Amino acid sequence: MKPGVKMNPKKIQLIEAGMKLFAEKGYHMTSVEEIAGGAGVSKGAFYLHFHSKKDFITTAFHYYYQEITNRIENVQKENLAPRDRFAKQIEVVTNYIYQYKDFLTMHLHQNISIRENTDALIQQMNAQNFHWLRQNINNIYGEQMAAYYQDMIIQLEGLMNGYFKWIIIDGINIDRNQLGAYIVRRMDDIASGLFERQEAPLVTADHIPKVYQTEMSVSNILIAMKNKIAAMGLAEDKVNELDEVIGIMLTETAKEHPQKAIIQGLLVHFQRIPELEQECKELARLLHMDLLD
Repeated sequence: MKPGVKMNPKKIQLIEAGMKLFAEKGYHMTSVEEIAGGAGVSKGAFYLHFHSKKDFITTAFHYYYQEITNRIENVQKENLAPRDRFAKQIEVVTNYIYQYKDFLTMHLHQNISIRENTDALIQQMNAQNFHWLRQNINNIYGEQMAAYYQDMIIQLEGLMNGYFKWIIIDGINIDRNQLGAYIVRRMDDIASGLFERQEAPLVTADHIPKVYQTEMSVSNILIAMKNKIAAMGLAEDKVNELDEVIGIMLTETAKEHPQKAIIQGLLVHFQRIPELEQECKELARLLHMDLLD
């Protein structure tokens, strides 16, 4: 599934049935027949939607990733104070975890490396999560905490992942409407402690892998382009077409060695739109390539 493209309800039904089975039996012990049976369709109907079980799991990763990305982006568009916005985003993530617990259980329990695109997507998810946290920290505290961004991200990730692990693995039920604000207050405690004690940063920007820094910038521009396209009033078919191209670019640029020729060809779709000229130039600069005429 590519961002912005609506998925067939039967396809979603198959994905959700498959994730439940993977969580119970494991990916490798679950057959296509069982996935189809769990969704109430024939094995032949499964292959109308997916080429193989590998294609199935890759599509599932894209589906769930885009689901949570869309929900976070919707909160970002709301007119909220930075602390309230971040707290609500954490609340959205928490509700997502409860809703799609089967997928997350499978993801944590299974060591699945299906194909290059899935591994690239996971790498992209990690990079965007880093950027998401950094952006919220910057929005709340400003540049006064810039030296501590990395340390705060690491501690914040540990705090959230701890609660999420207890929800997914240990099955605890907590007040979903309280967790976001609670974590933001704990983040305030971390920030004030670092700032008041004038702690020397333990992890600096130099420690961050370059692949994170590049992906963070490129993916942020691509998502900004996606949002700009949605607001242009273009025909729905055109929006879906461009969103699909952005999805392919997100996957390609997340690879350790992205193919510049592919990206150059895909960027042509956006170079023809005057409102996206600046973004195209910035992507070319970050990826050290020329734009095609």
